[in-house]
Amino acid sequence: MKKLNKLEQYMSLVLEWNKTHNLISKNQEPKLDEHVQDSLSIIPHLGRVVVDLGSGGGLPGIPIAIKEPKKRIILVESNQKKAAFLLNTTNKLNLTNVRVINGRIEELDLKKLPSAYDIVTRAVGTIEHTIKLTHKHLDKKEVKLKLMKTADQINKESVPQNYTIKKILKIPTKGKDKSRILVTIEKEKHNG
Repeated sequence: MKKLNKLEQYMSLVLEWNKTHNLISKNQEPKLDEHVQDSLSIIPHLGRVVVDLGSGGGLPGIPIAIKEPKKRIILVESNQKKAAFLLNTTNKLNLTNVRVINGRIEELDLKKLPSAYDIVTRAVGTIEHTIKLTHKHLDKKEVKLKLMKTADQINKESVPQNYTIKKILKIPTKGKDKSRILVTIEKEKHNG
């Protein structure tokens, strides 16, 4: 029998745990490979430390950790059952570059985080909602918010005052949704 590579093991664990933990919606199960590939496609646009906000089933954080063992990945998940999955999976896959935090990002002690990191999220909500959750992190000079969205979503959403979209990158995708983008948002820096 063929030994599964770590990405295959990860996807197998997601599907196994999804039966009882609702990590991803049932209609997304057949598209899991697409979501993993989406996650891997943003690697060149991420810094050395990545905070995966609302990690849920580990996307995009775990695939990134598997492919980039030199990157430090922090998975933040407020749901205890999902955090248990993340901890179990990272232990089973021996991902020593991953830390799981069962908590809310807005309650994290900034002193326990590095000075520079990218906050990445796939499905936490609107730009406005995500900034509301992460604003104290974005006050730090070296922190960027990177949202995986669709072009349609970004056109319907607004960016709160004092924040700016620094970059929009088209994400190559194998799925039907060919409008995936990575949006980088920063707090506006005022001199003075």
